[in-house]
Amino acid sequence: MDFDKDTTAAPPPADTPPPADRRLVRTRDGRMLAGVCSGAGRYFGVDPNLVRLGLAAFTLFGGAGALLYAAAWLLLPEEGAATSVGEDLFRKANADPRVQDAVQKAKDSLNKDRQAR
Repeated sequence: MDFDKDTTAAPPPADTPPPADRRLVRTRDGRMLAGVCSGAGRYFGVDPNLVRLGLAAFTLFGGAGALLYAAAWLLLPEEGAATSVGEDLFRKANADPRVQDAVQKAKDSLNKDRQAR
């Protein structure tokens, strides 16, 4: 062991902004399922296994971990992609006339119920 080594390095200044290319994304490297935990680990600077353990604990004690993972999978874009899976699905649904008709029927039904009260 080298006991003479100086380990008191100066921390970076507090007013240093984060890098501009830092984005919360699903990563391709280090992924187990969809890359959510490895992306969150990279973004927050922690080991992805800690994020996985946290989600597992939330899943075991109430089920919120599975919901958080599913939401992150839908909302976070994959590394290198411009949009997320959820945004792509939303755009495709808005372009489909059947979906637009169903939404309009639901709105009409709600308006009729409100007027009847």
